Amino acid sequence: MKKWFFTFLLILSVIAAFIWFFWEDPGFFVIGRGAWTVETSLSTFVIALLLGGFGVYSVLYLLLNLLRLPLQIFSNRSVHHQKKAHESLVHGLLALIQGQWQKAEKILLKTISLGELSILHYLGAAYAAYEQQDSSHVASYIEKARQNLSSKKEAVAITLFDAKLEWQHKNYSAALEKAQAAYSLAPKHNEVLSLLVKLYVQLEDWQALLKLLPEVRKYKVLPVAEIQDLDDRANIALIQESLRTNPLKANQIWAQIPKVTQLRPVLLKVYVEHLIAAGDAMIAEPLVREALKYQWDTDLVTLYGALETANTSQQITYAESWLRYHKKDAALLRTLGHLCLRNRLWGKARQYLEESIKLEPNVKTFQILGDLAVQTGELAEANEYYRRGLQLVFK
Repeated sequence: MKKWFFTFLLILSVIAAFIWFFWEDPGFFVIGRGAWTVETSLSTFVIALLLGGFGVYSVLYLLLNLLRLPLQIFSNRSVHHQKKAHESLVHGLLALIQGQWQKAEKILLKTISLGELSILHYLGAAYAAYEQQDSSHVASYIEKARQNLSSKKEAVAITLFDAKLEWQHKNYSAALEKAQAAYSLAPKHNEVLSLLVKLYVQLEDWQALLKLLPEVRKYKVLPVAEIQDLDDRANIALIQESLRTNPLKANQIWAQIPKVTQLRPVLLKVYVEHLIAAGDAMIAEPLVREALKYQWDTDLVTLYGALETANTSQQITYAESWLRYHKKDAALLRTLGHLCLRNRLWGKARQYLEESIKLEPNVKTFQILGDLAVQTGELAEANEYYRRGLQLVFK
């Protein structure tokens, strides 16, 4: 309002100044050419000049707008189209969220946005078609989305979307092929890496999983504990597979596993059991001993007692050194009892086994005590230990 007021005042001021300037002496202006002469007052000439300038400006302004008219019409149509497409996208996605698959597909394809937003229309329609089990339309919509690509990021999104649809449809081989294509485009993409992990586990491609896990760890795709579990699972599966098909290959696979991974009890137990079955207790003994330095594990302690090496006395010495920190460990006491029994140290064996029973009654401990009683000729006592062990089994 103030702007118009000041403009009006300025115009009035200019007119007043003009009138005042020419009131006393309007002046004159002469234009001559050959025999022709035009004479008028200066004020009239100035007014004519201003009117002429305004006329020229008006004509040019009109011509410019006429030239712009087709562009404005096209622009208005484009704006209208985009508005309709925006409404189509919003309403289509809302229908998609509510599980109205047929309605969502129809709305999303009614008016398609220009540019990169068109991808959302086609991908939404593809998902709606997928939920209706219309595989031909799914492929068609995804292909149309690809035709509207404008960046590498969009290519990754479409390929990943396609792979996830295959995953949900349990077409794991096809899903893997598409996930690997997405991985080649974006090797650091968390969702791509996560999907690849799931597919390798599903397809039991343990070698590929082990190769991928360092990147999964590097980019923090999964929690550390979950990555470690996957690493253990893959290595265990490879060892067990080699034991079924080619037992000699198990040692080669073990040698390829990083040292820090070999020390993990869950993995070492599988390999030690293989070595025990193969009669290679001498190889297994130092492995178990070293692993127990880093992480105490009762299953490994029990396996240590099952290792029949050529030097049981040395095993007992090592095991007794662990009592310094684990004197109340029932598994360790049972292992010591087992080793002493094997070395015919009847008194020590009974002492360790009875201490173990006090801490934790265990079927295996009662069995070893029964074996000890048989060795010493105490058959009635042996039967009592066996009976107590059976009671725990059927308790």
